[in-house]
Amino acid sequence: MSDTPIHEVYAIRYGEQKLRPEGSTFIGGDPAKMIRGLDFFTYVIKGPSGTFVVDTGMKADLSGEGGRELLVEPADVLSRIGVDPKSVETVLLTHAHFDHVGNLDHYPNAHFTIHEEEMMSITGPDMNYAPFKLAYHKRDTTRLVELLYEERLSFYTEKVTPVAPGIEFHLVGGHARGQLVLRVHTRRGWIVLASDAVHLYEEVEDERPFAIFYDLKDMIDGYRICHDLAGGIDRLISGHDPKVTDWYPAIAPEFEGVVLDLGAAPKR
Repeated sequence: MSDTPIHEVYAIRYGEQKLRPEGSTFIGGDPAKMIRGLDFFTYVIKGPSGTFVVDTGMKADLSGEGGRELLVEPADVLSRIGVDPKSVETVLLTHAHFDHVGNLDHYPNAHFTIHEEEMMSITGPDMNYAPFKLAYHKRDTTRLVELLYEERLSFYTEKVTPVAPGIEFHLVGGHARGQLVLRVHTRRGWIVLASDAVHLYEEVEDERPFAIFYDLKDMIDGYRICHDLAGGIDRLISGHDPKVTDWYPAIAPEFEGVVLDLGAAPKR
Protein backbone atom coordinates (compact mmCIF):
# COMPACT_ATOMS: atom_id res chain seq x y z
CA MET A 1 0.00 0.00 0.00
CA SER A 2 1.37 3.42 -0.99
CA ASP A 3 2.37 5.80 1.80
CA THR A 4 2.03 8.79 -0.56
CA PRO A 5 -0.31 11.35 1.03
CA ILE A 6 -3.87 11.48 -0.28
CA HIS A 7 -5.42 14.79 -1.29
CA GLU A 8 -8.92 15.98 -1.95
CA VAL A 9 -9.07 17.80 -5.30
CA TYR A 10 -12.04 19.92 -6.32
CA ALA A 11 -12.70 21.71 -9.59
CA ILE A 12 -14.56 24.99 -9.28
CA ARG A 13 -16.49 25.67 -12.48
CA TYR A 14 -16.66 29.44 -12.49
CA GLY A 15 -17.52 30.20 -16.11
CA GLU A 16 -18.79 28.83 -19.38
CA GLN A 17 -18.87 29.48 -23.10
CA LYS A 18 -21.82 27.61 -24.54
CA LEU A 19 -20.77 27.62 -28.19
CA ARG A 20 -17.66 28.53 -30.19
CA PRO A 21 -16.55 28.22 -33.82
CA GLU A 22 -14.69 25.04 -34.62
CA GLY A 23 -12.26 27.17 -36.63
CA SER A 24 -11.12 29.10 -33.55
CA THR A 25 -10.88 25.92 -31.51
CA PHE A 26 -8.84 23.51 -33.64
CA ILE A 27 -6.22 23.99 -36.32
CA GLY A 28 -8.01 23.25 -39.58
CA GLY A 29 -11.44 23.52 -37.99
CA ASP A 30 -14.44 24.79 -39.95
CA PRO A 31 -14.97 28.48 -39.11
CA ALA A 32 -18.64 28.21 -40.09
CA LYS A 33 -19.34 25.29 -37.77
CA MET A 34 -20.36 25.96 -34.17
CA ILE A 35 -19.41 23.37 -31.57
CA ARG A 36 -19.85 22.99 -27.84
CA GLY A 37 -17.84 25.66 -26.05
CA LEU A 38 -15.57 25.66 -23.03
CA ASP A 39 -16.01 25.44 -19.29
CA PHE A 40 -13.67 27.44 -17.06
CA PHE A 41 -12.18 26.01 -13.89
CA THR A 42 -9.99 26.78 -10.94
CA TYR A 43 -9.03 24.10 -8.44
CA VAL A 44 -8.48 23.59 -4.74
CA ILE A 45 -6.27 20.85 -3.26
CA LYS A 46 -6.64 19.89 0.40
CA GLY A 47 -4.30 17.51 2.15
CA PRO A 48 -1.71 16.95 4.87
CA SER A 49 0.49 19.79 3.56
CA GLY A 50 -2.35 22.32 3.68
CA THR A 51 -4.69 23.91 1.15
CA PHE A 52 -3.53 24.99 -2.29
CA VAL A 53 -5.47 27.03 -4.83
CA VAL A 54 -4.62 26.33 -8.47
CA ASP A 55 -5.15 29.34 -10.78
CA THR A 56 -7.47 32.25 -10.02
CA GLY A 57 -9.86 32.56 -12.98
CA MET A 58 -10.77 35.57 -15.11
CA LYS A 59 -11.82 38.98 -13.91
CA ALA A 60 -15.56 39.67 -13.76
CA ASP A 61 -15.36 42.57 -16.22
CA LEU A 62 -14.47 40.12 -19.00
CA SER A 63 -17.79 38.30 -18.66
CA GLY A 64 -19.56 38.37 -22.01
CA GLU A 65 -16.39 38.86 -24.03
CA GLY A 66 -16.13 36.17 -26.70
CA GLY A 67 -19.31 34.57 -25.38
CA ARG A 68 -17.62 33.73 -22.08
CA GLU A 69 -19.87 34.11 -19.05
CA LEU A 70 -18.69 34.37 -15.46
CA LEU A 71 -21.00 32.20 -13.36
CA VAL A 72 -19.44 32.62 -9.90
CA GLU A 73 -16.38 34.16 -8.32
CA PRO A 74 -14.03 31.29 -7.44
CA ALA A 75 -13.06 32.94 -4.14
CA ASP A 76 -16.74 33.19 -3.14
CA VAL A 77 -17.18 29.47 -3.80
CA LEU A 78 -14.13 28.70 -1.66
CA SER A 79 -15.77 30.51 1.23
CA ARG A 80 -18.87 28.37 0.79
CA ILE A 81 -16.85 25.15 1.08
CA GLY A 82 -15.02 26.26 4.19
CA VAL A 83 -11.85 27.81 2.77
CA ASP A 84 -11.36 31.47 3.64
CA PRO A 85 -9.52 33.09 0.69
CA LYS A 86 -7.65 35.28 3.19
CA SER A 87 -6.26 32.15 4.82
CA VAL A 88 -4.88 30.64 1.60
CA GLU A 89 -1.10 30.57 1.86
CA THR A 90 -0.14 29.23 -1.58
CA VAL A 91 -1.59 29.76 -5.06
CA LEU A 92 -0.13 27.60 -7.82
CA LEU A 93 -0.28 29.21 -11.27
CA THR A 94 -0.13 26.91 -14.28
CA HIS A 95 0.49 29.80 -16.70
CA ALA A 96 -0.48 33.46 -17.04
CA HIS A 97 -3.34 33.62 -19.55
CA PHE A 98 -6.15 35.96 -18.55
CA ASP A 99 -8.52 33.22 -17.40
CA HIS A 100 -5.93 31.78 -15.01
CA VAL A 101 -4.44 34.82 -13.26
CA GLY A 102 -7.26 37.35 -13.27
CA ASN A 103 -8.07 37.55 -9.55
CA LEU A 104 -4.72 37.48 -7.78
CA ASP A 105 -5.84 40.01 -5.21
CA HIS A 106 -8.64 37.75 -4.00
CA TYR A 107 -5.87 35.97 -2.05
CA PRO A 108 -4.26 38.85 -0.13
CA ASN A 109 -2.05 36.72 2.10
CA ALA A 110 -0.97 34.10 -0.42
CA HIS A 111 2.38 33.41 -1.97
CA PHE A 112 2.22 32.69 -5.71
CA THR A 113 4.31 30.37 -7.87
CA ILE A 114 4.82 30.15 -11.63
CA HIS A 115 7.46 28.72 -13.95
CA GLU A 116 10.33 31.03 -14.88
CA GLU A 117 9.77 30.25 -18.59
CA GLU A 118 6.31 31.78 -18.38
CA MET A 119 7.48 34.91 -16.59
CA MET A 120 10.29 35.40 -19.11
CA SER A 121 7.77 35.03 -21.91
CA ILE A 122 5.24 37.57 -20.65
CA THR A 123 7.85 40.19 -19.72
CA GLY A 124 10.26 39.71 -22.63
CA PRO A 125 10.58 39.74 -26.42
CA ASP A 126 7.84 37.12 -26.90
CA MET A 127 5.30 39.89 -26.33
CA ASN A 128 6.46 41.64 -29.52
CA TYR A 129 4.47 38.96 -31.40
CA ALA A 130 0.71 39.51 -31.51
CA PRO A 131 -0.25 35.79 -31.58
CA PHE A 132 1.77 35.14 -28.40
CA LYS A 133 0.32 38.19 -26.67
CA LEU A 134 -3.27 37.35 -27.57
CA ALA A 135 -4.34 35.58 -24.36
CA TYR A 136 -2.43 37.76 -21.88
CA HIS A 137 -3.57 41.00 -20.28
CA LYS A 138 -1.25 43.85 -19.38
CA ARG A 139 -2.90 44.36 -16.00
CA ASP A 140 -2.35 40.73 -15.00
CA THR A 141 1.30 40.81 -16.03
CA THR A 142 1.76 44.10 -14.20
CA ARG A 143 0.28 42.61 -11.05
CA LEU A 144 2.59 39.60 -11.27
CA VAL A 145 5.59 41.92 -11.49
CA GLU A 146 4.27 43.84 -8.47
CA LEU A 147 3.91 40.58 -6.54
CA LEU A 148 7.52 39.77 -7.38
CA TYR A 149 8.66 43.08 -5.88
CA GLU A 150 6.43 42.42 -2.88
CA GLU A 151 8.32 39.12 -2.42
CA ARG A 152 5.10 37.16 -2.94
CA LEU A 153 6.00 35.44 -6.22
CA SER A 154 8.57 32.72 -6.79
CA PHE A 155 9.56 30.59 -9.75
CA TYR A 156 9.94 26.96 -10.69
CA THR A 157 13.04 26.33 -12.77
CA GLU A 158 13.04 22.58 -13.45
CA LYS A 159 11.06 20.30 -15.75
CA VAL A 160 9.64 18.43 -12.76
CA THR A 161 9.17 20.12 -9.39
CA PRO A 162 7.79 18.60 -6.19
CA VAL A 163 5.35 21.04 -4.60
CA ALA A 164 4.57 18.90 -1.55
CA PRO A 165 4.45 15.14 -0.94
CA GLY A 166 1.88 13.82 -3.41
CA ILE A 167 1.83 17.02 -5.53
CA GLU A 168 4.22 17.76 -8.39
CA PHE A 169 4.45 20.18 -11.30
CA HIS A 170 5.59 19.14 -14.79
CA LEU A 171 6.64 21.70 -17.40
CA VAL A 172 5.22 20.79 -20.83
CA GLY A 173 5.08 24.16 -22.61
CA GLY A 174 3.32 24.13 -25.97
CA HIS A 175 0.15 26.14 -25.44
CA ALA A 176 2.12 28.69 -23.42
CA ARG A 177 5.89 28.82 -23.10
CA GLY A 178 5.75 28.07 -19.39
CA GLN A 179 2.68 25.83 -19.35
CA LEU A 180 2.64 23.56 -16.29
CA VAL A 181 0.50 20.55 -15.47
CA LEU A 182 -0.08 19.33 -11.94
CA ARG A 183 0.06 15.70 -10.86
CA VAL A 184 -1.78 15.01 -7.60
CA HIS A 185 -2.23 11.86 -5.54
CA THR A 186 -5.86 11.24 -4.57
CA ARG A 187 -7.89 8.43 -3.05
CA ARG A 188 -8.17 6.88 -6.53
CA GLY A 189 -4.48 7.27 -7.26
CA TRP A 190 -2.62 9.87 -9.26
CA ILE A 191 -4.55 12.32 -11.43
CA VAL A 192 -3.31 15.07 -13.73
CA LEU A 193 -4.74 18.58 -13.78
CA ALA A 194 -3.76 19.38 -17.34
CA SER A 195 -4.86 23.03 -17.31
CA ASP A 196 -4.45 24.44 -20.84
CA ALA A 197 -1.99 21.75 -21.87
CA VAL A 198 -5.21 19.91 -22.77
CA HIS A 199 -8.22 22.13 -23.33
CA LEU A 200 -10.42 19.36 -24.72
CA TYR A 201 -10.15 15.58 -24.63
CA GLU A 202 -10.31 15.48 -28.42
CA GLU A 203 -6.82 17.00 -28.48
CA VAL A 204 -5.43 13.91 -26.75
CA GLU A 205 -7.66 11.25 -28.27
CA ASP A 206 -7.18 12.41 -31.88
CA GLU A 207 -4.06 14.58 -31.48
CA ARG A 208 -6.13 17.43 -32.85
CA PRO A 209 -4.19 20.63 -32.08
CA PHE A 210 -5.80 23.56 -30.31
CA ALA A 211 -5.71 26.76 -32.35
CA ILE A 212 -3.78 28.90 -29.83
CA PHE A 213 -0.22 27.84 -29.06
CA TYR A 214 3.36 28.94 -28.48
CA ASP A 215 5.04 25.84 -29.94
CA LEU A 216 3.00 23.35 -31.95
CA LYS A 217 5.31 20.36 -31.53
CA ASP A 218 5.62 20.94 -27.79
CA MET A 219 1.85 21.21 -27.52
CA ILE A 220 1.30 17.85 -29.23
CA ASP A 221 4.10 16.28 -27.19
CA GLY A 222 2.31 17.72 -24.15
CA TYR A 223 -0.85 15.79 -25.04
CA ARG A 224 1.17 12.58 -24.96
CA ILE A 225 2.97 13.50 -21.74
CA CYS A 226 -0.30 14.32 -19.97
CA HIS A 227 -1.88 11.05 -21.07
CA ASP A 228 1.16 9.06 -19.95
CA LEU A 229 1.43 10.87 -16.60
CA ALA A 230 -2.26 10.27 -15.92
CA GLY A 231 -2.29 6.69 -17.17
CA GLY A 232 -5.43 7.26 -19.22
CA ILE A 233 -8.31 9.62 -19.90
CA ASP A 234 -10.13 8.67 -16.70
CA ARG A 235 -7.34 10.21 -14.62
CA LEU A 236 -6.66 13.15 -16.92
CA ILE A 237 -8.56 16.34 -16.11
CA SER A 238 -8.75 18.59 -19.16
CA GLY A 239 -8.60 22.31 -18.51
CA HIS A 240 -11.74 23.41 -20.35
CA ASP A 241 -13.75 20.44 -21.57
CA PRO A 242 -17.43 20.52 -20.47
CA LYS A 243 -17.14 16.73 -20.24
CA VAL A 244 -15.39 17.29 -16.90
CA THR A 245 -18.65 18.81 -15.65
CA ASP A 246 -20.63 15.98 -17.24
CA TRP A 247 -18.47 13.21 -15.79
CA TYR A 248 -17.54 14.26 -12.26
CA PRO A 249 -19.95 14.42 -9.31
CA ALA A 250 -20.61 17.49 -7.20
CA ILE A 251 -19.24 17.41 -3.65
CA ALA A 252 -22.84 17.97 -2.45
CA PRO A 253 -26.21 18.49 -4.16
CA GLU A 254 -26.11 22.25 -3.62
CA PHE A 255 -22.85 22.43 -5.60
CA GLU A 256 -24.11 20.58 -8.67
CA GLY A 257 -22.20 21.80 -11.72
CA VAL A 258 -20.11 24.16 -9.61
CA VAL A 259 -17.78 22.18 -7.31
CA LEU A 260 -16.73 18.82 -8.72
CA ASP A 261 -15.01 16.00 -6.84
CA LEU A 262 -12.02 14.96 -8.96
CA GLY A 263 -11.05 12.28 -6.45
CA ALA A 264 -14.11 10.32 -7.57
CA ALA A 265 -14.06 8.10 -10.64
CA PRO A 266 -15.68 9.76 -13.66
CA LYS A 267 -19.03 8.53 -14.97
CA ARG A 268 -18.30 8.62 -18.68
